[in-house]
Amino acid sequence: MDQSRRRFVNVLGALPFIGAGVARADPFPSKPIKIFVPASAGTSIDAITRFFAEPLSKRLNTPVVVENRPGAGGLLGYQAAARAPADGYTLILTGIPLYLLPLFSDAAPPYDPLKDFAPVARVARVPFAIVVATDSPYRKLSDLIEAMQKNPSTLTYSSQGVGSSAHLCSVVLNDASRTQALHIGYKETTMAVTDVVGGRISFSCQTSTGVLPLIQSGKLRALAVTGSKRWDAMPNTPTVSEAGVPGFEVSSQLDFMAPAGTPQAVIRTLSQHIVQIAQTAEFKQFCDKQVLTQESVEAGALGAEMTREVARWKNIARLARSN
Repeated sequence: MDQSRRRFVNVLGALPFIGAGVARADPFPSKPIKIFVPASAGTSIDAITRFFAEPLSKRLNTPVVVENRPGAGGLLGYQAAARAPADGYTLILTGIPLYLLPLFSDAAPPYDPLKDFAPVARVARVPFAIVVATDSPYRKLSDLIEAMQKNPSTLTYSSQGVGSSAHLCSVVLNDASRTQALHIGYKETTMAVTDVVGGRISFSCQTSTGVLPLIQSGKLRALAVTGSKRWDAMPNTPTVSEAGVPGFEVSSQLDFMAPAGTPQAVIRTLSQHIVQIAQTAEFKQFCDKQVLTQESVEAGALGAEMTREVARWKNIARLARSN
């Protein structure tokens, strides 16, 4: 047998082994999936993530682990997710800080929300409540607005850090009501809310999970809610629009994201299962209990919306940086 024919036979003989190597590739998923939460335990975004972990684990037949990464208004969690391997085994549940936090960095942006993340699925929206201490002199939203108008940059509001949802909600309120207040940032939601309860902070805009139990126990007073409708749990509390700031509405969408570059087939698998969970009666009941708005959107429809969200919140970021 001549040399060229021998090489040809050797290549043919190797083909079954090459094919066998491809066939042995592990299907997705073949190991545990980790979901980062860019907030502390007990927050609304944490509760939602943990709701999805168990049914997603059962559907995919693999462990799903929730890992809290609080700090810097969520920045630490987003950075960790952006730097994770793009293989489908790392997800993060995001809100509007995903888009805003890079705009508040004095150095090079820590990540790009469009270039470093791939949308997987939307599951809900989170409204906020504007709260004060129960012994606060402000019994209505109009009282708080009047005080801020008379004493610009004297009253204070708390948040989980610059660029957090609580920060931005208050910034929009100040802009819409033509008022000014002093921002006091904290590392965690608990600290931000505790100082409102104690009267050391004038007010705060917080999610239902963070403040509803305190409102119901009489430790906080809700002046208004920021969504388009009243909360079933607080039917006598008006929306901000009803309370005298027409057209005001602020809520945070909750989207599962993966690192950019995650294979599309993997994203489709994750998106399909997450959306199906989001459409269950059990999740609807969970949303009602947590005062969330159930909303499910698959990955394909979120890409263009991410671009719109970046443009939308740039204006708010400019407002926040000037306050």
